Amino acid sequence: MVWGRKQKPEQPAEAATSAAVEIEAAADAALRDSLGLYHLWYLERRLQEELVRAPRNNSYFSLATWRLRMLPGETPSPELFARAASLISNRLRSYDVYARIGENRLIAILYDADFQTASTVAFRIKADMQVGIASSGRWQAGVATFPADGVDSESLINAASRRLAEDARAA
Repeated sequence: MVWGRKQKPEQPAEAATSAAVEIEAAADAALRDSLGLYHLWYLERRLQEELVRAPRNNSYFSLATWRLRMLPGETPSPELFARAASLISNRLRSYDVYARIGENRLIAILYDADFQTASTVAFRIKADMQVGIASSGRWQAGVATFPADGVDSESLINAASRRLAEDARAA
């Protein structure tokens, strides 16, 4: 006891645990949207960090993108993307970052994944979404890998988008 100060009463362990859970939930809510996907600003920040880290460590990473191609004038339902977000989060590793871009496109940073590995993951998720999520559209997938497809975020995103278009033509 310090002289002149009252000793703080001990908090029960469960109160401390619930406070820690609340703090963690608040921090997670700042990074994620209503679907459980990371906000786009966070994905962009992590992508920039990875573009600095990967050359320094002589490593690689990939961007995987998915898009729901629908008929002109159709819009996807929020429930459909909630199911897609849940499926993606369950299929990716806990440290991969995934977000929604625009109305009908999803993207993920797959750390330490070369093109072959990332393509396998992306197209398996695409197949799971096509079979498991009923919709009038078709899911497409595209992958770009650092440094083979580009050394900056714009070139990687463009390469992944180009591969989405190639997947659309192949279907």
